[in-house]
Amino acid sequence: MCRIFLSYRKPPAPLFSAFVEISRRDRTKGWSHGSGWGALYLRRGEYGVFKSTRPIWESFVEPPEGYDVYVLHSRLASVGAVALANTHPIIYGGYAIVHNGTIVKEKLAEDLARVGVDVRTGGSTDTELVLKAFVHLGGGLEALSRVVSLAARHLDPEEPLMNIAIVNLENAETYFYTYRAVEDPHFVPVLRRGEYVAVASEPLDGGDWERLGNGTLVVIKDGEVRLKKLLPSPPL
Repeated sequence: MCRIFLSYRKPPAPLFSAFVEISRRDRTKGWSHGSGWGALYLRRGEYGVFKSTRPIWESFVEPPEGYDVYVLHSRLASVGAVALANTHPIIYGGYAIVHNGTIVKEKLAEDLARVGVDVRTGGSTDTELVLKAFVHLGGGLEALSRVVSLAARHLDPEEPLMNIAIVNLENAETYFYTYRAVEDPHFVPVLRRGEYVAVASEPLDGGDWERLGNGTLVVIKDGEVRLKKLLPSPPL
Protein backbone atom coordinates (compact mmCIF):
# COMPACT_ATOMS: atom_id res chain seq x y z
CA MET A 1 0.00 0.00 0.00
CA CYS A 2 1.18 3.52 -0.73
CA ARG A 3 0.26 7.17 -0.23
CA ILE A 4 -0.51 9.73 -2.94
CA PHE A 5 -0.61 13.53 -2.96
CA LEU A 6 -1.29 15.58 -6.07
CA SER A 7 -1.98 19.26 -6.43
CA TYR A 8 -2.83 21.73 -9.16
CA ARG A 9 -0.72 24.77 -8.28
CA LYS A 10 1.96 24.43 -5.67
CA PRO A 11 0.43 23.92 -2.22
CA PRO A 12 1.73 25.48 1.00
CA ALA A 13 4.91 23.89 2.39
CA PRO A 14 3.08 22.51 5.48
CA LEU A 15 1.10 20.17 3.24
CA PHE A 16 4.32 18.69 1.90
CA SER A 17 5.49 18.24 5.47
CA ALA A 18 2.18 16.59 6.39
CA PHE A 19 2.54 14.19 3.47
CA VAL A 20 6.01 13.23 4.66
CA GLU A 21 4.61 12.53 8.12
CA ILE A 22 1.70 10.36 6.93
CA SER A 23 4.22 8.47 4.81
CA ARG A 24 6.24 7.81 7.96
CA ARG A 25 3.08 6.73 9.83
CA ASP A 26 -0.34 7.06 8.26
CA ARG A 27 -3.27 8.01 10.43
CA THR A 28 -5.66 5.25 9.38
CA LYS A 29 -3.64 2.09 10.03
CA GLY A 30 -0.32 3.35 11.37
CA TRP A 31 1.60 1.84 8.47
CA SER A 32 4.99 3.14 7.34
CA HIS A 33 5.42 3.73 3.60
CA GLY A 34 9.19 3.62 3.34
CA SER A 35 9.94 1.67 0.14
CA GLY A 36 11.06 4.77 -1.74
CA TRP A 37 9.28 7.83 -3.06
CA GLY A 38 8.99 10.05 -6.08
CA ALA A 39 7.77 13.43 -7.25
CA LEU A 40 6.59 14.77 -10.59
CA TYR A 41 6.19 18.48 -11.33
CA LEU A 42 5.09 19.82 -14.66
CA ARG A 43 3.65 22.59 -16.76
CA ARG A 44 2.60 22.32 -20.38
CA GLY A 45 5.32 20.56 -22.35
CA GLU A 46 7.87 20.56 -19.52
CA TYR A 47 8.26 18.30 -16.52
CA GLY A 48 10.77 17.11 -13.95
CA VAL A 49 10.96 13.93 -11.89
CA PHE A 50 12.72 13.02 -8.66
CA LYS A 51 12.96 9.45 -7.34
CA SER A 52 14.63 7.81 -4.38
CA THR A 53 14.59 4.29 -2.94
CA ARG A 54 15.13 5.77 0.52
CA PRO A 55 12.17 6.61 2.77
CA ILE A 56 10.71 10.02 2.04
CA TRP A 57 11.26 11.20 5.63
CA GLU A 58 15.00 10.59 5.18
CA SER A 59 15.41 12.12 1.74
CA PHE A 60 12.61 14.61 1.03
CA VAL A 61 13.40 17.41 -1.41
CA GLU A 62 10.65 19.98 -1.95
CA PRO A 63 9.72 20.34 -5.63
CA PRO A 64 10.60 23.66 -7.29
CA GLU A 65 8.31 26.65 -7.73
CA GLY A 66 6.57 27.63 -10.94
CA TYR A 67 4.85 24.43 -12.08
CA ASP A 68 1.16 23.70 -12.58
CA VAL A 69 0.85 20.11 -11.35
CA TYR A 70 2.68 18.40 -8.48
CA VAL A 71 2.40 14.68 -7.75
CA LEU A 72 4.08 12.90 -4.83
CA HIS A 73 4.01 9.19 -4.04
CA SER A 74 5.47 7.23 -1.13
CA ARG A 75 5.66 3.50 -1.67
CA LEU A 76 5.00 0.49 0.50
CA ALA A 77 6.16 -2.22 -1.89
CA SER A 78 3.72 -5.04 -2.61
CA VAL A 79 4.48 -5.98 -6.24
CA GLY A 80 8.11 -5.56 -7.31
CA ALA A 81 11.33 -4.99 -5.43
CA VAL A 82 12.48 -1.71 -3.93
CA ALA A 83 14.19 -0.25 -6.99
CA LEU A 84 14.09 2.99 -8.99
CA ALA A 85 12.42 1.16 -11.91
CA ASN A 86 9.51 0.32 -9.60
CA THR A 87 9.33 3.70 -7.85
CA HIS A 88 6.47 5.98 -8.83
CA PRO A 89 5.88 8.07 -10.81
CA ILE A 90 6.30 5.70 -13.73
CA ILE A 91 6.49 7.34 -17.16
CA TYR A 92 5.56 5.83 -20.50
CA GLY A 93 4.20 7.09 -23.81
CA GLY A 94 3.75 10.73 -22.80
CA TYR A 95 1.99 9.96 -19.51
CA ALA A 96 2.96 9.48 -15.87
CA ILE A 97 1.19 7.32 -13.28
CA VAL A 98 1.14 6.80 -9.52
CA HIS A 99 -1.03 4.14 -7.86
CA ASN A 100 -2.24 2.84 -4.49
CA GLY A 101 -3.38 -0.75 -4.11
CA THR A 102 -2.37 -4.11 -5.52
CA ILE A 103 -3.51 -5.74 -8.75
CA VAL A 104 -2.57 -9.36 -9.48
CA LYS A 105 -0.20 -8.53 -12.31
CA GLU A 106 -0.09 -11.94 -13.96
CA LYS A 107 -3.88 -12.17 -14.21
CA LEU A 108 -4.18 -8.63 -15.55
CA ALA A 109 -1.46 -9.37 -18.11
CA GLU A 110 -3.45 -12.36 -19.37
CA ASP A 111 -6.54 -10.21 -19.95
CA LEU A 112 -4.55 -7.43 -21.59
CA ALA A 113 -2.73 -9.81 -23.91
CA ARG A 114 -6.11 -11.07 -25.11
CA VAL A 115 -7.02 -7.54 -26.25
CA GLY A 116 -3.69 -7.06 -28.01
CA VAL A 117 -1.65 -5.14 -25.44
CA ASP A 118 2.10 -5.81 -25.33
CA VAL A 119 2.45 -6.72 -21.64
CA ARG A 120 6.24 -6.60 -21.42
CA THR A 121 7.46 -4.04 -18.87
CA GLY A 122 10.80 -2.57 -17.85
CA GLY A 123 10.10 -2.93 -14.14
CA SER A 124 8.06 -5.46 -12.22
CA THR A 125 5.08 -3.49 -10.91
CA ASP A 126 1.39 -3.81 -11.62
CA THR A 127 1.33 -0.02 -11.94
CA GLU A 128 3.58 0.04 -14.99
CA LEU A 129 1.36 -2.51 -16.67
CA VAL A 130 -1.74 -0.37 -16.04
CA LEU A 131 -0.05 2.66 -17.63
CA LYS A 132 1.19 0.69 -20.62
CA ALA A 133 -2.32 -0.65 -21.22
CA PHE A 134 -3.80 2.87 -20.90
CA VAL A 135 -1.40 4.22 -23.53
CA HIS A 136 -1.76 1.28 -25.91
CA LEU A 137 -5.55 1.52 -25.75
CA GLY A 138 -5.34 5.12 -26.90
CA GLY A 139 -5.20 7.20 -23.72
CA GLY A 140 -8.14 9.32 -22.60
CA LEU A 141 -11.32 8.41 -20.75
CA GLU A 142 -12.33 5.47 -22.93
CA ALA A 143 -8.95 3.83 -22.43
CA LEU A 144 -9.09 4.47 -18.69
CA SER A 145 -12.55 2.91 -18.49
CA ARG A 146 -11.37 -0.22 -20.29
CA VAL A 147 -8.26 -0.59 -18.16
CA VAL A 148 -9.98 -0.15 -14.80
CA SER A 149 -12.72 -2.58 -15.83
CA LEU A 150 -10.08 -5.22 -16.52
CA ALA A 151 -8.00 -4.40 -13.45
CA ALA A 152 -11.00 -4.48 -11.11
CA ARG A 153 -11.35 -8.21 -11.77
CA HIS A 154 -7.89 -8.87 -10.34
CA LEU A 155 -7.58 -6.80 -7.17
CA ASP A 156 -5.58 -8.44 -4.42
CA PRO A 157 -8.03 -9.38 -1.63
CA GLU A 158 -5.60 -7.93 0.93
CA GLU A 159 -5.69 -4.51 -0.79
CA PRO A 160 -8.85 -4.53 -2.92
CA LEU A 161 -8.66 -1.05 -4.39
CA MET A 162 -7.28 1.16 -7.14
CA ASN A 163 -6.37 4.77 -6.46
CA ILE A 164 -4.74 5.85 -9.70
CA ALA A 165 -3.46 9.23 -10.89
CA ILE A 166 -2.48 9.59 -14.55
CA VAL A 167 -1.03 12.85 -15.90
CA ASN A 168 -0.71 13.87 -19.54
CA LEU A 169 2.84 15.23 -19.74
CA GLU A 170 2.06 17.43 -22.74
CA ASN A 171 -1.05 19.33 -21.62
CA ALA A 172 -0.98 18.63 -17.84
CA GLU A 173 -4.50 17.15 -17.83
CA THR A 174 -4.77 14.92 -14.78
CA TYR A 175 -7.07 11.98 -14.03
CA PHE A 176 -7.51 10.64 -10.52
CA TYR A 177 -9.64 7.52 -10.16
CA THR A 178 -10.73 5.59 -7.07
CA TYR A 179 -12.40 2.19 -6.93
CA ARG A 180 -12.75 0.04 -3.82
CA ALA A 181 -14.11 -3.52 -3.74
CA VAL A 182 -14.32 -3.12 0.05
CA GLU A 183 -14.82 0.10 1.99
CA ASP A 184 -12.11 0.93 4.51
CA PRO A 185 -11.02 4.42 5.67
CA HIS A 186 -7.45 3.64 4.58
CA PHE A 187 -8.65 3.23 0.98
CA VAL A 188 -10.68 6.46 0.68
CA PRO A 189 -8.93 9.45 -0.95
CA VAL A 190 -9.99 13.03 -0.37
CA LEU A 191 -10.31 16.17 -2.50
CA ARG A 192 -9.73 19.79 -1.50
CA ARG A 193 -10.60 22.84 -3.61
CA GLY A 194 -9.71 26.51 -3.25
CA GLU A 195 -6.60 28.49 -4.14
CA TYR A 196 -5.17 25.14 -5.17
CA VAL A 197 -6.79 21.79 -5.95
CA ALA A 198 -5.43 18.76 -4.12
CA VAL A 199 -6.14 15.05 -3.90
CA ALA A 200 -4.55 12.93 -1.19
CA SER A 201 -4.80 9.42 0.23
CA GLU A 202 -6.02 10.95 3.48
CA PRO A 203 -6.53 14.49 4.84
CA LEU A 204 -3.23 16.34 5.26
CA ASP A 205 -4.50 19.05 7.59
CA GLY A 206 -7.67 20.30 9.24
CA GLY A 207 -8.99 21.90 6.06
CA ASP A 208 -12.16 21.12 4.14
CA TRP A 209 -11.35 17.77 2.53
CA GLU A 210 -14.13 16.01 0.61
CA ARG A 211 -14.23 12.20 0.67
CA LEU A 212 -14.33 10.77 -2.84
CA GLY A 213 -17.09 8.26 -3.41
CA ASN A 214 -16.38 4.83 -4.79
CA GLY A 215 -16.02 4.86 -8.57
CA THR A 216 -15.30 8.60 -8.72
CA LEU A 217 -13.13 10.03 -11.48
CA VAL A 218 -11.63 13.47 -10.88
CA VAL A 219 -10.50 15.32 -14.02
CA ILE A 220 -8.30 18.40 -13.47
CA LYS A 221 -7.30 20.63 -16.38
CA ASP A 222 -6.18 24.24 -16.21
CA GLY A 223 -7.42 24.42 -12.64
CA GLU A 224 -10.96 23.31 -13.54
CA VAL A 225 -12.24 20.25 -11.69
CA ARG A 226 -14.84 17.81 -12.97
CA LEU A 227 -16.14 14.78 -11.07
CA LYS A 228 -17.93 11.89 -12.71
CA LYS A 229 -18.84 8.30 -11.92
CA LEU A 230 -16.79 5.64 -13.68
CA LEU A 231 -17.70 2.22 -12.33
CA PRO A 232 -15.94 -0.80 -13.83
CA SER A 233 -18.04 -2.77 -16.28
CA PRO A 234 -18.81 -6.33 -15.19
CA PRO A 235 -16.88 -9.27 -16.67
CA LEU A 236 -18.23 -10.60 -19.96
